[in-house]
Amino acid sequence: MREAQRRGAFYSLVEGELDQLTRRLRDVGRGAHPTFAAASAHLFGSPGKLLRPTLVFLSSRFGPGARSSVIVDLAESLELVHTASLVHDDIVDAALVRRNVPTVNAVWDDDVALIVGDYLFAKAYALAAVLPKPEVIAMVAQTVFALCDGELTEVSAPAAMPTEAQYLERIELKTASLYAACCQGAALLADADPEHVAALGAYGTSIGLAFQITDDVLDVAGGSDALGKEVGRDLAEGMPTLPMIYAVEEDGGGDLAARIVARDKGPEEIRDLIALITSSRGVERARALAQRCHDEAVAALGRLPATAERDALGGIADFIMARER
Repeated sequence: MREAQRRGAFYSLVEGELDQLTRRLRDVGRGAHPTFAAASAHLFGSPGKLLRPTLVFLSSRFGPGARSSVIVDLAESLELVHTASLVHDDIVDAALVRRNVPTVNAVWDDDVALIVGDYLFAKAYALAAVLPKPEVIAMVAQTVFALCDGELTEVSAPAAMPTEAQYLERIELKTASLYAACCQGAALLADADPEHVAALGAYGTSIGLAFQITDDVLDVAGGSDALGKEVGRDLAEGMPTLPMIYAVEEDGGGDLAARIVARDKGPEEIRDLIALITSSRGVERARALAQRCHDEAVAALGRLPATAERDALGGIADFIMARER
């Protein structure tokens, strides 16, 4: 069975484009420095879910230029942006595993990982620079700015619990901006109707928020084997997420907030905090907000023509809510 068929029905409509993209990603390091070539092979040997490129290809189908080669260029550019940001995130978080695979910094070291991330960003910019629409080129650049702003907000924040609004602002920058760029940028490149471009941008933002909230829920309520990375990593780093914010609200005047934002926790403390958070309504409330974001995404799809591609985008929204990793 081919990989695209295994991933789910919503991939089947764009299987050809995904196969083409996968080949291109596996070729990213060809002719480059041997260390970058090896790191690229490590990163793209198993390309993962490819949700973001799938959004690019499906969103492009709402315009007459859907089959243009520049759509694949945009998909590759944004997937390289995403991968570069993960490589840099893993350095900041001192993460050793992602998708059940050792991180670049674990296999090599932080210096190599930093340069590999820079190299991937440069490759992404080179692809974006030749796109035929300046507004899409600017969108790729703005997405990288947003990712950096979100990451800087995260790492430079004082050791204190953020509000729900502050958390949502951060994840819109760090995660949802990329989902929105995939959908809106592809529709723009394909010359879709402006109303459809706007609807796809709204859909992308909403599913990006749902994705990150669900990811943060899984970090405290998932299992390491299912998630493919260390559970409790945000807690270990003293990085408050939405389930933690809600759990602290429920705790009232207790010491839960101070314990969450403290850094350098031991494994026993992390296990104890996970038990406290999961025994509160924090996880339930976070899942409920993710569901509202999902529902907003589906509502945005209602502004699009009724096609198989629209149904596939709805399937992705459902998949995001049901995911366990």
